[in-house]
Amino acid sequence: MANNVERARAIIASRREAAEKDAERKRLELETVSPELKEVNEKIKKSGIDAFRAVMLGNKGTEIIENLKNQSIALKAQRIEILKSFGLPEDTLEIHYTCPECEDTGEKGNYYCECFKSLVKQLQLENLCSCAPAKESTFANFSLDFYNGFIDETTGANARERMSQIYNYCKNWAEDFSKDSPSILMYGNTGLGKTHLSLAIANVVVEKGYNVIYSSAGNLFSKLEKEKFGKINFDESPEEQVLTVDLLILDDLGSEFSTQFTIATVYNIINTRILSGLPTIINTNLLYDEIGDKYNPRVYSRLIGDYQMLEFIGADIRQLKAD
Repeated sequence: MANNVERARAIIASRREAAEKDAERKRLELETVSPELKEVNEKIKKSGIDAFRAVMLGNKGTEIIENLKNQSIALKAQRIEILKSFGLPEDTLEIHYTCPECEDTGEKGNYYCECFKSLVKQLQLENLCSCAPAKESTFANFSLDFYNGFIDETTGANARERMSQIYNYCKNWAEDFSKDSPSILMYGNTGLGKTHLSLAIANVVVEKGYNVIYSSAGNLFSKLEKEKFGKINFDESPEEQVLTVDLLILDDLGSEFSTQFTIATVYNIINTRILSGLPTIINTNLLYDEIGDKYNPRVYSRLIGDYQMLEFIGADIRQLKAD
C-alpha cells in the first residue's frame, strides 16, 4: 500500500539521474580519444560561467553577454563537427531524458507532466494486479449471460434483469467517479460477480488518476493488527492510507476471523470514511441480516444509512464455468 505518488517521484528522479550519468560517461569516453573535443567542452563550460557572472553586472554586462553568446554558438558548431568526424550524431553529448517534455522532473510549470500521471496510473494498476486479477476484470468482459434463466426463490426477481441494473449502475458510478461518490455495499452469495465488478470499477477510477486501495478483509485486518501491536514496522501507516485513500475497496468482508479488533476496525474504517466524505466499496457474501449479527448495530446502521445497497442474485458463476 505504498504511496504511488512518492514511488513515481522516486522513479522519475532515478530516470533523470541515469540520463545525466549516461551523458557524462559518453563525454568522458570521447574526451579520452579526442583532446580537441575536451578543449572545446572546457571552453563552452567557461563561457557559461562567464555569462552567469556578466548577468550579475546588470546593464554593464550586456555587451559581454552578447559576445559570450556568439562565442558559445561558434564553439558548439565546432563540437558538432568533431562529433561528425567520429560518425556520431550532433546530439550525442546532450542529456537524453526519458521524457523530453519535463526533462524527467515530472513537472511542467505548476502542473504534473503527463509522463508522471501515466506512471502513477501504471503503479496503481500493478498494485491491483498483485493482489487480484484486475486486468481480467473489466466491464467489457462481464457477461450477463451467466444470469439467464435464474429466478430468485425468495423475491421472484429475474437475475439477468437485476444484474443488468447493477452492471449499469456500477459502470456509470465508475465513469462519474469523484471523491463525493456514494459508497457501495455489494452483497449476496459467493460467485456472483461482486469482485469482478468492483475491480472493473477500480480499473476505470485508476485511469482517471485517483488513488485506489484494494484488499481482502482478511489481509487488510491482519496488516493493521500487526501495525498496531508492533510486529512489523512500516515506512508509512497502512491505517492512515486506508482511511484517506480516494477509493477503498474492501473485498470479502465477513470471511476474516472475527475478533474484538476486527469488529472495531470495521466500524472505524466505515465511520471515518463516511465522516470524511470518501467513498468505499465493500463486498461480502453475508446476507443482509447476517452483517448486523457478525459485527454490531453501529456497523449495520452505518451501512444501511450511508451505503448504496446492491444485492447480487443468480447461480454461482465459478460453478457454471466449471460445468
